Amino acid sequence: MTPTPLSRYVSHDGVRLHYLDSGGNDRGAPIVFVPGMTDVAADYAEILPVFGRRTIVVELRGHGRSSAPATGYALADRSGDVGAVVDAVTDGPVHVVTFSRGTTYAVHWAVEHPGRARTISIGDYVPEEKTLTDEQARTLVDGRWRGTPVRDRLDAGAAMQTFRQARDRQLWEPLARLQIPLLAVRSGNSVIVPDDDWARYRRLYPDATLVEFEDSPHDVFRPDRERYPRLVREHVDAR
Repeated sequence: MTPTPLSRYVSHDGVRLHYLDSGGNDRGAPIVFVPGMTDVAADYAEILPVFGRRTIVVELRGHGRSSAPATGYALADRSGDVGAVVDAVTDGPVHVVTFSRGTTYAVHWAVEHPGRARTISIGDYVPEEKTLTDEQARTLVDGRWRGTPVRDRLDAGAAMQTFRQARDRQLWEPLARLQIPLLAVRSGNSVIVPDDDWARYRRLYPDATLVEFEDSPHDVFRPDRERYPRLVREHVDAR
């Protein structure tokens, strides 16, 4: 029987942040997973054992059971949320895992805290902060994700503020300078990681492990929920 992860909370600048903690042996460095914009931590509760060590799933402000303050949705705020959870879990190194837009905030935290990230794994995204128009953002907020309305997963106002406060920002080179062992996964026919960005991964991170899930949509946890976590496990166990 799969152990039930524990819900835990930490405060960052007065914002109450929720995260799931699988417990168990962290083997010297737990995994800290920062999922996508429309994700909640509960999406991943059943597959945490696949990662093979203590794993934390972060719910950033405005998501799931975390608070949704009236302001404070810039990159530094959300990156700070990642750091608050990391520091609540350990004062040592972590293995950073991301999916989709969670990549932006996790990578920014890693760049701002050199030496804390032992490895990094990126699921169908690039090390950038991307902007959306209001129309694109509203389409996302009004849509569905994994069978449920997005508005049931995150605070709509928080999401709109996040996109309005975003700036086009490159984190490729700062991440490369850290020389952290990198795993990157992209989906088949990815519009988020097009061929030129995939080539950029190869150029800037020549030692990276790059894997394509040809049968996956942007949600790289489909059709096999455990495939990405298994790859992450191999990646972190080798370090």
